Amino acid sequence: MEDSPHGSRATRQAQAQRIGAYLTAVATAAGYDVRRRQGGRAQLAAVTGLSLTTISRTLEGKTLPLPSQLTTWATVLNLDHGRMLVESGLIPEQRGPRPAGREVSSAALSPDEAMNAWGITDPIIRKTLSGSIVQAIKLQVEIDAARDGGLLYEG
Repeated sequence: MEDSPHGSRATRQAQAQRIGAYLTAVATAAGYDVRRRQGGRAQLAAVTGLSLTTISRTLEGKTLPLPSQLTTWATVLNLDHGRMLVESGLIPEQRGPRPAGREVSSAALSPDEAMNAWGITDPIIRKTLSGSIVQAIKLQVEIDAARDGGLLYEG
């Protein structure tokens, strides 16, 4: 049997365990008691809109969350998306949008162009990051539209 294009089963399992440990730590720090039968998992399910099974399997490191689910976790737990990707082990610390000695183009990049420029090749990481970028762009458009329509007040 061949490994999937997303990496070996062992690699995916290790990633799931790192993400589970990270999300358990940050959820606990945010005040959710995510130990079994303590109510925190059910609270997270309620505020994220994810099923209790998904919450449990993610926290236990049994499954990799979908990119949209990572975005939801980050939003609910008030986490920086990029920091979450680094801290959970999905992307290495040294990679970033502005490597030393490189000029930054003033032209807008698509998420795929940005990930190519950053050297991000793993399909799961690309999907996760792309989902976060797309969500951030949508939120910015909404904020800009609200501000332009006079719905947001800056003080």
